[in-house]
Amino acid sequence: MLAAVAYQPGPPSVFKIEEASFPEIKPDEIILKVGACGVSYRDVVERNGTYRRDVSFPSIMGIEIAGTVAVIGDQISRFSIGDRVCTKAFSSCGQCRYCRTGRETTCRQRRVVRGGYAEYVAVAEDAAVLLPDQIPFESACVLGPGAGVALNAVRDTAHVEIGETVLVTGATGGVGVPAVQLARHAGATVYAVTRSEDKRQALLDIGAHHVIVQRNGENYGKSLRAELGGEGVDVVIDTVGSRAFQAAFDALAPHGRYCFVGELTGEEININPARIFFKRAALLGVGSVSRVQLEDTVALATQGIIQPQIAKVLPLTRIAEAHRLVESASEMGRIVVKPDTEYAQGETE
Repeated sequence: MLAAVAYQPGPPSVFKIEEASFPEIKPDEIILKVGACGVSYRDVVERNGTYRRDVSFPSIMGIEIAGTVAVIGDQISRFSIGDRVCTKAFSSCGQCRYCRTGRETTCRQRRVVRGGYAEYVAVAEDAAVLLPDQIPFESACVLGPGAGVALNAVRDTAHVEIGETVLVTGATGGVGVPAVQLARHAGATVYAVTRSEDKRQALLDIGAHHVIVQRNGENYGKSLRAELGGEGVDVVIDTVGSRAFQAAFDALAPHGRYCFVGELTGEEININPARIFFKRAALLGVGSVSRVQLEDTVALATQGIIQPQIAKVLPLTRIAEAHRLVESASEMGRIVVKPDTEYAQGETE
């Protein structure tokens, strides 16, 4: 099968398009014929060496996968050959104390899902959920590590309520877009942060009430707090991390909830602990997406509440270009790649 392989960390040009071995299958796994794979910033930081957890080389990357079940292992009970599915970023054991108390994203025996930059990929049964026919693969692939994480952040970690005010950093990204949509659906007033004036209208179109264009890393936090009567926002959904923290935390209201969802640069943050307790702030970490959350995300996408924004679909052989586009943050929505055989069947950019 054809695959994009990285033999070492480096720039986008590190990928080699070559023939790779067909995946081996374990009893609790399924093999998917890849229909589409999202190019997430997680892939970027794995490729450039910033993110190292569970990463080794050579590597076939790609965690946002949707496709058709082609082979099933001996222990498979939930799927049949021909089923359409999408995946989350890992599988869990289902037996440890974390899994048995609804905290499967912390499972110590979790297995990373990776390998979507290929024509076929093996994934654990636990990591996949069924897709209805009306959701195309290029939209479905971003539901797990993108929209599913946003659902975890907005609904299950921040517990956003009707009438609250929510600030979303990195609002045009794969987690930011659905976070805006979900916060709006929950009845919150949504402030979306972007670095591009060109993306203002698109953010308003997907549900943001207000758009903040942050130029040259300016700190908008105090002015936003003043705009909100000196109080600030009730919730921050931070998909960027260290470079967004100072302004977003300054915008947070007393008793506000600050949800850390992503870290794009690997830099540190500095804060006097007094600022946290004087504000009575809750700092919350959002850990991936569970299978139930992914099933809920698929249901919300089926209802049109979550509407994945796909900026461009490229053939797998142009994976380096796809990574450059993601790094440039020039596009609104996800960049998706498809195996060239799938892309050729009527696909356009």
